[in-house]
Amino acid sequence: MSEEEKVWDINTPTRQSYLGVIIYLIRNLRTLATLLISFIAVAAAAPKFWTIVGVSIIPLVVLFALLAYWQYRNFTFHLEGDHLIINKGVLIKDRKSVPIERVQSIQVTKSVLQRILGLVALKVDTAGSKGNELEIPALEKERADALRDLLYKRKKALISEGEVEEETTQEKLEFTEEIDDESETLVKLNLIDLIKVGLTENHLKTGFLALAFVFAYLNQYQELLQDYLEGYIDAYASRVADASLALILSFLVFYSLVSVALSMIRTFLRFYDLKAVLKKEAVEITTGLLQRNEYRIPKNKVQYIQLETNPLRKMLGYESATLKPSNSVGEVNKKQTIEIPALQSVESHTLATGIFAGAALPEHYILADHWAYARLYTLLSLLLIVPACILLTIKFSLIGLSSLLIVLPFGAYGYGYGKTVKVHYDELFVYIRRGLLFPKKVILPSYKAQSLQLSQNLILKMRGIAHLTLFTAAGSKTVRFLKEAEALELYNFLLKAVESHEGHWM
Repeated sequence: MSEEEKVWDINTPTRQSYLGVIIYLIRNLRTLATLLISFIAVAAAAPKFWTIVGVSIIPLVVLFALLAYWQYRNFTFHLEGDHLIINKGVLIKDRKSVPIERVQSIQVTKSVLQRILGLVALKVDTAGSKGNELEIPALEKERADALRDLLYKRKKALISEGEVEEETTQEKLEFTEEIDDESETLVKLNLIDLIKVGLTENHLKTGFLALAFVFAYLNQYQELLQDYLEGYIDAYASRVADASLALILSFLVFYSLVSVALSMIRTFLRFYDLKAVLKKEAVEITTGLLQRNEYRIPKNKVQYIQLETNPLRKMLGYESATLKPSNSVGEVNKKQTIEIPALQSVESHTLATGIFAGAALPEHYILADHWAYARLYTLLSLLLIVPACILLTIKFSLIGLSSLLIVLPFGAYGYGYGKTVKVHYDELFVYIRRGLLFPKKVILPSYKAQSLQLSQNLILKMRGIAHLTLFTAAGSKTVRFLKEAEALELYNFLLKAVESHEGHWM
């Protein structure tokens, strides 16, 4: 029996920490709170509703507490041969068997409650699953680490014994038994860094998302709000109309302040105490305030890296990096973006070369047709502006027609944007660069392109222009408005680079 198995017998059904009862109780109470909010939206105006809530709340809490106890008691896990077995359920018992050979990644997370209780959640993803295959939500950190290491070692043993299929053995670097002592701390964000990142976020996008959420939420309670606010709206409607300009200015100021505040809050929640470490075979990232996440992304799983910045962040010398692992990494890729928000240029170079050995900007490149972008932006602006111009022309005559001149800056911006679109390439790497105010750079090993697609409509074909799409295991990247001959040359070049690659595709 191994040292890990001597600490606690993993071969027999084992329960989580007894504090797991609190974890399940809080989850159950959240469900209860959601139900109460739904009832409030429907019946808050009825006095009897509050009586019913007052009478039933204590029995419901007791019921949910008993349910939490039995959820904890009936949840067991153990190893049975080469399978991880999970048993759970109160009224309906569920037994889940996960073959160790299909384990792709194991993620350790800590919510605020789990951190207070000294617990972590262990989430296991398997090949072909959508999201996490299973979760053990209440383990001591030492026990979670021991179980994670044991699963990795068992997976490696299966690989060495030849019991894992060939395509799965390409994951072997993720399941190394030896401790990886070679590591380099790439970046560690402090309080000042977080403030800078928060202040340089896309506040316009944050504000729009907040407005969309508020309107969607209020729409659910439209009838209830209408009953309470109808009298006030009638009384103050005329005053609001008289103060419309002041109201608009006040709204813009309020919108700006809320957007910045939300950006700051979002930054602290996502990136608090972020630490990114480059190891020999993987990138390890720890991040989060309320939900503390620990990611381990094998380098061979990263399909491409996207570096981007904005005018404010560029002034501070920062750019953000997004790592795109293959879909088989599961929860890490599908539901969360692996982002490092504040890197200096030297750190970005270290990240790129640390994940993709020998990464360098190829000398050969092709340009997009910038006039095509100018025409596109002009057309889009016309679609937005023409209806407003027609209304203004009807009411103010020539003033409305003169507003058509607004399309000129849009066309100029499209022209300038098109000038920035470049594709650098050689046998080893493809660099896609674009962006005038918000520059982006995608670094993609040539052999990571699973397939390529050239596309044209009738108008593009007449102009000798084509779009090129590169499909990877983490999604696709499209470069638009390339000259047809150059796009075809690049298409054939990358196909040859992929076919001649002798290493593992993943």
